[in-house]
Amino acid sequence: MAEVRYTPSHEWCALEGDVLTCGISRHAAEELSDLTFLEFRVEAGATVAAKEPVVEIDAVKTTAEVYAPFAGTVTEVNERFTNEDELPKLSADAEGEGWLFKLKLDDTSGFAGLLDAEAYRAHCAEG
Repeated sequence: MAEVRYTPSHEWCALEGDVLTCGISRHAAEELSDLTFLEFRVEAGATVAAKEPVVEIDAVKTTAEVYAPFAGTVTEVNERFTNEDELPKLSADAEGEGWLFKLKLDDTSGFAGLLDAEAYRAHCAEG
């Protein structure tokens, strides 16, 4: 299984070769709570810059953006979540079946600089 790392903005990332699978962390899913709508801002084949918004998620409490942690080409988006009836599955398994997009990276060297699980827990505890 691929190693999972986290961004300070609450995306999880798993790297396999040069393809990064991304979604929102369990912590983010719990904070957002009741999801009402999800919109992909890009399609497969799109080139994105690091920190570019890729997904917008609406919840009863707020709206959140999900960012590309690195530059690359979007190879796949998880279309199941364009159906509002599927959104509870995103909350239930945010770091598994709840993946949002896959990104073929231009450069994988930054992955090791993301937060590991322990550092991410500490980051969340700091608020």
